[in-house]
Amino acid sequence: MKRTPFAIYPLMLLLLFSACVATSGVVSTHAIVAPGAATKSYKTFAWYQDEPEAEADYDDGFDADLNRDIRRAVEEELLEKGFTKVSSDPDVLVAYDVSVSVPLEKDKPENFSTGFGYSYGYMSGYRYSYGDGNVPGYRAVDLFKQGTLIVDLVNPNNKQLVWRGWAEGAISKFNSSYSKVHQQVEDVMEAL
Repeated sequence: MKRTPFAIYPLMLLLLFSACVATSGVVSTHAIVAPGAATKSYKTFAWYQDEPEAEADYDDGFDADLNRDIRRAVEEELLEKGFTKVSSDPDVLVAYDVSVSVPLEKDKPENFSTGFGYSYGYMSGYRYSYGDGNVPGYRAVDLFKQGTLIVDLVNPNNKQLVWRGWAEGAISKFNSSYSKVHQQVEDVMEAL
């Protein structure tokens, strides 16, 4: 019987561990589109809510920097795709959210519009209220895994969702650097 030389074992361990490192932290991105939505024809955008409706009230470990960074990155990506930001009559409205673990005392459905729940956007003061547009594969924000970055495009005329892109687990630290946030937003918006 032929014996394997001892030198091969460290090499095999190194290969095994490098494979684990290369695949850890992989974020998968997804997108869904409303039936009949002509997303390629959209050229102008505005924020669904340019300013939050309520005062921001962040839980421990959350702050306004993430809100600023996500909004900046979304705008940059849309501009790079040829969109123009306008103050009136946009082709689409843009909203974002990040799912969070809901503290039991704040998990009260009567506080949220249908399809929404306690989230980072809610902590930031945004109070979204738009329909799901019968988009196949739609699920409410509060049903996503914690840290999922969600970007929505909404029809400004009927307030129905026309496109949603998301990255599960994209925001693992709610104090992520701008470059990390921008990369995640870029990955989500790539499907648009």
